[in-house]
Amino acid sequence: MKQSVQRYSVKIPKHDVIDKKVYYTISVYNLEGGQPKEMKKRYSELESMHQKILEWIQIFKIKIPLIHFPKKKFLFHTNLSEESIIKRRGELQQYLNEILACPELHCLGVVEEMLPKDPKIGGHKQNDQPIDRRWQEIQQLKESYLAKHGDSIFSLPQKKIELQNKQQYIFKFEDHIIFDDSALYTVQVTDTITNKSWKFTQRFQDLRDYHRQLKSIHLDFPLPNFPEKKLVNISDATDLRERKSQLQDYLNRIFGYQTIVESDIMVFFIAKSQLDGNEIGCRSKGTSQTTLENSSIKSKSQTTIEQYDDDHKQPRKITC
Repeated sequence: MKQSVQRYSVKIPKHDVIDKKVYYTISVYNLEGGQPKEMKKRYSELESMHQKILEWIQIFKIKIPLIHFPKKKFLFHTNLSEESIIKRRGELQQYLNEILACPELHCLGVVEEMLPKDPKIGGHKQNDQPIDRRWQEIQQLKESYLAKHGDSIFSLPQKKIELQNKQQYIFKFEDHIIFDDSALYTVQVTDTITNKSWKFTQRFQDLRDYHRQLKSIHLDFPLPNFPEKKLVNISDATDLRERKSQLQDYLNRIFGYQTIVESDIMVFFIAKSQLDGNEIGCRSKGTSQTTLENSSIKSKSQTTIEQYDDDHKQPRKITC
């Protein structure tokens, strides 16, 4: 169902150079009226925003026109030339206008904070309690997903009262293969309540996406750190063995927190891992039953890989 689209316009009329750093003055206008919102941003801040937008698009499989962020200049610093700065202003202005032309992106935090107040809404009421549409969507996806695949799922997170201080899920990283220059890990999961076990495959990038989602929810404790991304020489088994140990430790640590286990994100993760994999001792159900046809949060192991620089193939390295 399409809703009325609220249109915005972006202008970058000027810039300031402070301590050899360029700060762009960005004005965002609501075309329905009202005062524009003005802010100062550096190129690096907008680049970081772009990365978050890409994550949003990938996680929810949003179908919008491809949007390119202005490339960084490696050989010559933009801030050394007034002409280059003005050209970069135009590129960033065009980029931001393309972003705000997509209403699907307006509820992403880094985009929403750029938007001016809606003249139809009292200024003091807007953004007092921003609606967390993302987690509402995850809840809806989880319910829809479980309704469709419930009969195929034999393990779901239990409430704490039923666990009696027992960690429900234990993870063990086993083999790995190199596929499309990326490490694909085989993970065994054991449900200590039902005594069921199954295996599924996962990439570093898949798990990092779940970690990023967990960082966006409120927790009463520090979220364990996710292993840092790094280049690994695929001819060195020690590197991958260390990485598997780090990821295994990470999953077992976060699943020691019942709040995380019961979160919509991890309920989805556990359910999907069973459909993507195989119950130990059972025959494969075939690929037709291991895909998420109706979900917009697909594992990136089905769609994307961790990229590495083609210019550094000797010695051959991968990210994992």
